[in-house]
Amino acid sequence: MNRSTMNLLTLHFLASTLAFSAWGQAPKQSVKPVNAAPPANVAEANAADAQPTPEDLVARRAVPYRPTINRDPFSAPSDAEPSKRGDLVDDIAVKGIIKREGKFFAVVTDSRGNVRFLPIGYKFRDGEIVSIDEKEVVFHQWDQNSTVRTQYKTITKTFKREEGKR
Repeated sequence: MNRSTMNLLTLHFLASTLAFSAWGQAPKQSVKPVNAAPPANVAEANAADAQPTPEDLVARRAVPYRPTINRDPFSAPSDAEPSKRGDLVDDIAVKGIIKREGKFFAVVTDSRGNVRFLPIGYKFRDGEIVSIDEKEVVFHQWDQNSTVRTQYKTITKTFKREEGKR
């Protein structure tokens, strides 16, 4: 493009910008007449004063910053934080089963050595118990960083024998 075409484009852009900015502005509100009768009661006076002016709408106000984060985002997570969110399927060792009141419960130990009795449907951080039978416990494990629960891996864990204590 040559210089005259650039000047014409710049002039056209500026003119259209001014035209659109003037077209998009709200009309001025009418000014209350000085000779108008005062309102009959206080409620009407407050209702009339409650309408914001355009200057009030675009006025800049200072808003203080009030952070609500409870921990320092630049520090490494502590060891206690992952334990609060629950266990992973891979951290669970199945020791056996018990049957109470007609329901099967899996006897499992977690990575911290805690022993628990978990029913079918128990949810972990990355999966859940799907079935329990006499020989194994079946888990569905999904991606920990995803919210999609329809895509999963089926993991079958057989019972681990407790080693003899010496």
